[in-house]
Amino acid sequence: MPQPHPAIGSVSVVIPTRNRPASLQRLLRSLAVQQRKPLEVIVVDASDTPLEREALLEQGRGLSITVMHCAAHLPSQRNLGIGASRGAYVLLCDDDIEIPADYLRRLGAYLDEHPGDGAVSGALRERSAGGGFAESFPVPSLRQLLFAFVFQLTMWGDVEGVRAPPWLALPARWLKAWYRRRGNSWSLAGWPLVTQVRGPVVRTAVYGLGASLVRREWLVASPYDERLGAHGIGDNYGVAMGFPDAGVVVLRDVEVLHHVESANRLPAEDVYYERVLALDYFMRAGRHRRAWRPLALAWSLLGSACLFRVKGDRTRARRALRAMRVVLAGSNPLLRASPP
Repeated sequence: MPQPHPAIGSVSVVIPTRNRPASLQRLLRSLAVQQRKPLEVIVVDASDTPLEREALLEQGRGLSITVMHCAAHLPSQRNLGIGASRGAYVLLCDDDIEIPADYLRRLGAYLDEHPGDGAVSGALRERSAGGGFAESFPVPSLRQLLFAFVFQLTMWGDVEGVRAPPWLALPARWLKAWYRRRGNSWSLAGWPLVTQVRGPVVRTAVYGLGASLVRREWLVASPYDERLGAHGIGDNYGVAMGFPDAGVVVLRDVEVLHHVESANRLPAEDVYYERVLALDYFMRAGRHRRAWRPLALAWSLLGSACLFRVKGDRTRARRALRAMRVVLAGSNPLLRASPP
């Protein structure tokens, strides 16, 4: 029987929040019923009407809650909470997620048995337009796979499950083999790839960190980049790139619900544009820097612009072309920005 990792008993929960009291209440309720209790919960609040600790204690009965107040800037809020934490591990929590009662116990048990790993998450399921929650790793169509390959776009799903008619079986096998060799890493343009997802444990270079249990020392060594905008779009790229090669482990049979709260959320076209700038910035500044990478990213943006245009989303098509010009010119404002 594996010996428990002595540090995993101390877990700090860090929750940055702004103007989402109902979502925060739902999250605190799910933390209050955890089978493995956290050491502390740190709420870093930037709400227009500051939250009061007494009200949060009522919502999260039995939890040790600290409330910190600061300006509205998500990367700074996260760093502030991590810096104040006392646990050897930090559960990074977006304020619009909901975790099952056994979440900390099961993630902690994994780390107990695999002390070489330092970042683990459940499988995120986002609320869909129809009101339900989407599959964590859906099977893409062959058309989607081919388009993503040609333009080196992100691919997030069960590529091994792609089906093809007999006359396209050979190119389908070739595409699957290419993604298999590439693994859960990055496309040539720098976009995340999470395509090898058949096992119960998925290891990937990058993942959404909004419900991840991470060794605190990893987060101190790879903090959230405060040059990013107030909403922190793409901040998980930079943090995950700074993790050791073990990357992020995703437990497929432990699900997390992401309610995608609409309050305090940028329009989709702004999210897309800021995500492109963040990716370009981290790829230029980090260990994945390659001289040809901006050209590959620009090519991928041309493909995205065409796809948006076909779907009738002219606003995002224009944003993709604008981002392409910025990438080619090397004029990304994040490269010149200073932390707030």
